[in-house]
Parts: sequence; C-alpha cells; structure tokens
Amino acid sequence: MRLKKIALYNIRSYTSQTIEFSDGSVLLSGDIGSGKSTVLLAIEFALFGSKASELPASVLLRHGKNEGSVELHMDIDGKNIIVKRTLKRSKQGIKQEAGFIIIEGMKKDLSPVELRAEIFELIGYPKELVSKNKDLLYRYTVYTPQEDMKRIIMEDAELRLDTLRKVFNIDRYKRIRENTAIVSRALKEKSREKAGYITDLEQKKTQWNDFLVEKETAERALASLLPVVASKQKAVQEQKAAITAIESQIRELQRHKQEFAGAEAQLQALMRQRERNKETISALEQKIVSLQESQRNQPIVNMDDIKKTKENLLQFLSQKKTELQKIQQQKYEITALQKKSAEMISKIAILHQCPLCLQDVSVNHKLAIQAKEQAIISDGSQKISINANQEIELAKYIEESEKKKDELFKAEYQLQLAMKVKKDLEEKIADKTKIEEQQDELKKQVGSVTILKSGLQKKIADSIAIEADYEKKRKILEELQDDEKKVLLEKFGKDKEIEAVMKNIGLLQREIDSKEAAKKELIQQSNMLTWLIDFFVQLMTTIEKHVMVQVHREFNELLQNWFGALIEDDTIGIRLDEDFAPLLEQNGFETNLENLSGGEKTAVALAYRLALNKVVNDVVSSVKTKDILILDEPTDGFSAEQLDRMREILHQINVKQLIIVSHEPKIETFVDNVIRIGKREHQSSVVL
Repeated sequence: MRLKKIALYNIRSYTSQTIEFSDGSVLLSGDIGSGKSTVLLAIEFALFGSKASELPASVLLRHGKNEGSVELHMDIDGKNIIVKRTLKRSKQGIKQEAGFIIIEGMKKDLSPVELRAEIFELIGYPKELVSKNKDLLYRYTVYTPQEDMKRIIMEDAELRLDTLRKVFNIDRYKRIRENTAIVSRALKEKSREKAGYITDLEQKKTQWNDFLVEKETAERALASLLPVVASKQKAVQEQKAAITAIESQIRELQRHKQEFAGAEAQLQALMRQRERNKETISALEQKIVSLQESQRNQPIVNMDDIKKTKENLLQFLSQKKTELQKIQQQKYEITALQKKSAEMISKIAILHQCPLCLQDVSVNHKLAIQAKEQAIISDGSQKISINANQEIELAKYIEESEKKKDELFKAEYQLQLAMKVKKDLEEKIADKTKIEEQQDELKKQVGSVTILKSGLQKKIADSIAIEADYEKKRKILEELQDDEKKVLLEKFGKDKEIEAVMKNIGLLQREIDSKEAAKKELIQQSNMLTWLIDFFVQLMTTIEKHVMVQVHREFNELLQNWFGALIEDDTIGIRLDEDFAPLLEQNGFETNLENLSGGEKTAVALAYRLALNKVVNDVVSSVKTKDILILDEPTDGFSAEQLDRMREILHQINVKQLIIVSHEPKIETFVDNVIRIGKREHQSSVVL
C-alpha cells in the first residue's frame, strides 16, 4: 500500500487542504502544534474510521463546524483506491456518516462499519480484527505514535505479551486454549449429564425383560381364551339362525294381532256411532212432531196478497200524510198573516204622522187600513175553520191506516215464521232419513268387521305355540349373548393388557436406545476430552512457544542491530527478556530504562519500533501494508551525533514509502521530499 493524496475538510486545524504524497522518503515538517500529527490521524480515520477509545469523532471535527470529511487516495497491489469518510454534528453529538470507496473507478456507498471491513479485505488484515476497537496491526507496522511505543515498552509484562500476540497474529493460540477450556468445561458438564442420564440403563433393561415376560404370559392367556370366544360366538350365531327361521311366522302373528286390534277398535267405533245416530234420530223425531204441531195453527194466507195490500196501503197513507202537511202549512201561513194584520191595526191606531212623507194621517185613512186588515183576519179565520175539519178527518184516517199497516206487517212476519218452520221441518225429515240410511250401512259394516275379527282371532289362537317357542329361543339367545359378552370383555382386557405392555416395551426400548446412544456419546466425549486436555492444548502451547521463540530470536537480533546503529557506545547493550521487554546493560550491569537520557530512551523506542515492524511483516505474511512506514517524531531528544546516524538508518529502512513527522530541520537533508505545514490564526495549511 502506498499513499498518493489526502484531502481534509474541517478536520481539526484544517478547513480545506489537499496533500499529495510521493514515493520514497517524505518529511512532514513544521513547528510543534502546526498540524503534522493531524495528517497522520486523518490517514488512520480514512482507513479505519473513528474509535471511541483511540480516535473519537469529537477529536477530529473542527470546532464550530457541523460537517467534515477525509478523502484518501492510495495504491494497493496496483489498484487505484479512493476512500472517503464523513463526520456530522447533531444534537446527539458528533458521529460518522455513510461514506464511499472507489476501486478502479467502481464506486460503493457504504456504512462506516462496511467501509472498515472493505479496507481490511483490501490490505489483507485478518477479518476477525474488524470488530476490534484497536487497530494494533496498523499501529505497530505502519504508524505508531511515539508515546504508544514507549507505553508498550514500560507496561505490564502480561499485557505486553497479549498485545504482541495480537500484533503477531499468534494470539489465536491463546484464544484456542481459552476456547478449548470452554469446550472442555461444556464437554465435562454434558458428560456429567449423560452419566447421570444412563445410571439406570441396566435397571431399564431388566424392566424391559420383565415386560417381555408379562407380555408372553398375557399372550398365552389370550391364546387359551380364543377357543372359548369362538365357541360362544358360534352358539350365538346358531341361535340367531334358529330365531331367524321362525321370525317370518312371528311377524305374521304380530300383523294378525295388529289387524285384530284394529278390527276391535273399528267395531267399537261403529257401535258408538250407531248409538249416537239413535240418539240423533230420537231428537229429530221430537222436533218434527213439534214443528208439525205449530204448523197446524197457522192460517192459510197468500204472501203475495199480503205484500200487494201492504204496498197499496203504504202508497195511500203517504198521499194522506202529504195532504195533512199541506193543510197544516196553510194554517201556519194564515195565522202568520193574521198576526201581521193585528200588528198593523195596533200600529195605525196610534200613528199621527207618516214616517216617510211626514204628512198627518187622517182618521179616514186609518179606518180604511184597519178595515182592510180586519177583513184579512176574518177571511183567514174562515179558512182555518174549514181546514180544521179536513185536518181532523185526515188525522183520523191516517191513524186507522197505521193500525192496518201494523196488522199487515205482523201478518207478513207470522207468514215468514210459518215458512221457516215448514223449511226446518223439511230439513229435519231429510236429516232423519239420511241418518236412518247411515244406520243401515253401519249395521252392514259391523257385520263385516265382526266376521273379520272372528277370523283373525282363530289365526292368533293357532299361532300361540309359535310365539311361545320364539320367546323361549330369544331368552336362550340373550343368555348366550351374555356369556359371549363376558368372554369378549375378558378377551378385550387381555388385548388391552398386551397393548399396554407393548406400549411400555416400546417406551422402554426407545429410552434404552436413547441411553445406549448417550452411553456411546459419553465414551466419545470422554475420548474427545482426553484428546483435548492431554494432546490438543499441549500442542497449541508448544506451537505458540515455538512461534514465540522464533519471533523472540528475530526480534532480539533486530532490536540489537537497530539500537547499535543508533548508539555507538560499547558500554551500553540491549536485549529482550522472555516477556519481550528491553533489558539494558551498562558496563556489564543491568540498568533501568528510566536512568537513560532522553535521546537514549528515544533510541530504545525507535529501535523497538523498527524491529517490531520487521518482525510483524515477516510473521503476518498476508498484510499489504509492508511498503509504507510512518515515523512520528523518531528523533525526539537526539543529539547531533545521533541525528547524523539517523541518515544511515533511513537508508537502511527498505520500504517504498517512508513518511516522517518531525520538527527537526536537519531531517530535511535526509529525505527525498519535504511537505511543510504551517499554522496561522488556528488554521493549518501546506506552506509552499
């Protein structure tokens, strides 16, 4: 892998900056705090994303900005790769957003986790490290902050070994041992469960044999019972056949009994009907006599004559009533005129002046008017007297006519009653005749039914013996069926007993098979457990020790070579102890790292860093980051003489791209290219 270009947008002290990298040695130069380390952090962020423990997003996004991004261009195995990651500020804080990767012009939009997995595959890092929070392989082969290298040298031995195991990718042997211990514990637990499960295996086998004996006993009992069952069933079938042979005769007998009962009921009904008819005829005869008696007293009158006389009388009566009304109306009118004339006479007697013309009324005129009105009154009295005689005569005639009318209506009513009596008499005589005819028919039916009943009675009497024989056979059949039911119930009990035993045998057989299988598994698990504990774990330990010995030997040689190249002092020597911690000897005595000068401490850290880089790249052969190395302030505290030796060290580092971060001006004369970083008003940029 080689870097080609990086573009930073709102990353820490950078607002918008693009930096291009060339092959060979490249120096990021600038004062302390100018922004050199930010470039290295941006490279790591572009590759692996932010990490809460080592590279949180809040550290990368520039203060006061809501968005930021890093776009890294690189070459991996000859492929042009572009990867871009973005940051965004929200109410919940700063977090990574989706980014993309372009491989040979093919773009993929991916989530932060998907981008990390894609990068791991491209640079050949083990996939199991994708989910880890620390990118140890990158930190100890490509870029290690100087303080992190000093920390691994000074930290606890076990922690350092665990870290180096992860870096060398041989911590898997420890994980294998740990996982083997987990598997072993699980196998032991399962073995204990299976051992407990099969403790009663022999008891189950004994019980299974007992059930077999019980089954055989029940089967023998059933075998001895089967002939009895067959015998009982045969007897029942024979008796049924005997009953079937006479059932037709029994059915015929039953039919005769039913017919006899029907004839008896019919005869009783006929007799009851004859009695009812006798009573009805007697009642009709009495009614006929009564009607004939009442008919004798009726006068012989013609209904048409009565109706004609009544119509003539009503017509004449209507005329007389009309005449009477006219006379009464005339009387009313005359009386009204007389009253009016009397009023006029009274008024004229006291009138002195005409109310219309206002002239005086003379005595002669009054007398003339009074005479005229008096004549009207007299004439009216004469007419009333004449009409009074006529009115009396008409009223008397009308009264006599009304009496005649009532007599005619009464005569008409009496005649209607007589006609109704006559009709009723005729109907009663007809009813009596009809019932008498019905009585004759009933008498014939009674005779027929009596003959039928006698015949049926004889047939029933002839079949009594058959019925008795049938009942006897049915009683025998019931007894045989009871015996059959008893032996069948006994057989059913034996069948159920055998079925239950067979079910228990089946359940026990499955349980025994399961326990036998568990026993085999227990043996296999025991063998597996023995193999894991006695062989496999020991093998993993041996392999790890062998690998660690080889790594330790190579690491120790490289550490001594690099340290000797940095410090030409025969009085100071260095070697690795068994925990990969650097041991210093001065004048033949071990000395503490804290007793060294600042430059010597830096030399130890740089030598350890370069040796670690070489060993890791040799051990982990799949990684594709062997062509790049980033050194962060590798000469911190170096003397002028050590700086001169640094030139040779850089030439000995055989990588295609070496990036050095330093504020030491003398380093500029050792490298192929220099990128100067400056900072002004809290904003970093490349100084041309």
